Amino acid sequence: MEENTAEVPQHPYCHSRLTEQLSPGAKNWATKILIIIIALVVFQIPLYLVQELTVERQKKSVSVQNEIAQNWGGEQTVRLLPSAAAENITAKITPETRYRGIYQTVVYTSEVKINAEYKNLSAGKKCYITLTDLKGLVSASAAVNGQNVTVEKDLSFPLPPGDSKCEITFLVRGSNKLLFATGVANSRVDISGTWASPGFIGDILPEKRTVGKENFSAQWRLGQFDAEHNFGVNLCISAGSYQQVERCFTYATFFLIVFFFTLLAAEFITKVQVHVLQYLVAAGAPVLFYLMTLAFSERIGFTAGYAVSAAVIVAMVTMYARMFLGKTVPAVIMGVIFAASYLLNFIILRMEDFALMSGTIVLAIILGVLMILTGKINRKEDSIR
Repeated sequence: MEENTAEVPQHPYCHSRLTEQLSPGAKNWATKILIIIIALVVFQIPLYLVQELTVERQKKSVSVQNEIAQNWGGEQTVRLLPSAAAENITAKITPETRYRGIYQTVVYTSEVKINAEYKNLSAGKKCYITLTDLKGLVSASAAVNGQNVTVEKDLSFPLPPGDSKCEITFLVRGSNKLLFATGVANSRVDISGTWASPGFIGDILPEKRTVGKENFSAQWRLGQFDAEHNFGVNLCISAGSYQQVERCFTYATFFLIVFFFTLLAAEFITKVQVHVLQYLVAAGAPVLFYLMTLAFSERIGFTAGYAVSAAVIVAMVTMYARMFLGKTVPAVIMGVIFAASYLLNFIILRMEDFALMSGTIVLAIILGVLMILTGKINRKEDSIR
């Protein structure tokens, strides 16, 4: 009896699927994408170190601000005790920027005038002017019912029994913030100063405010049923450089992906084989960008520092791309795309409320384009029959 040694026929499609393997070109792409993914993880280390350096420099800046405040006067909150029946307060602030090395802080001198009315006081009462930081007081004077009175060292002066009207004037120095604490019904507080970017802070916002290029004014009115509130002005330098540099790190990984995507697209379109080492060397540029932005921002401000750093990095990447691509036009296009990504990053930072949504939409678009470009890299030149 003969053994049947005939081979069992296999379906051509099954045989093709079982024996299909990645082509050399596809293997090259797959290897690069894998290395890029690993590089994205590894590059988090220098990004983290630069971010930590930013936090350290910011802490140093705050430390310098506190040192200056200790010598000049800290944040001030003004209050009258006991509370009057009515208070009208006017404060004129003259701020200035003080420097220590590369660090800066805002200090001010303010002339404060308070008109207060007291009703039905018993004998022996005193009015106390309370400040958060007494060493900031330069001078103080008071008049009761039109007569000058002596302000004692504890910032108090006597009040006659019955009704009285007081006029209090004092000059106080402080840093960053000036607030008033009052809950007197039908009171009015007017604050003005020569500062272009004040922040109105506290429990209630001003009823009226005007902010110009070099000065501001604000007015608060307390109603009959208002409780005691703290409110005033913050003269801190708006959107400090360190805060903005730190915000940049929110999108650092995202723009590293954009950078690698640009390199992949350039290689795919030009058909020039880019070595993996060139990918890694080129990727050092966008990481260096954050350190450069931090360094320049401390000297010339965030916006100028960001622009200078982006220009330098884009120029470096464009020249390097010209070297390994061997073509000028693709390298310039790559530089333009890279510059556009930095511009987009800056716009997103400025948008604040829509930053997350904008960044997500852009990332989705880039991922979609990347899918289109890489969707067929695992196909053989000959199609499956």
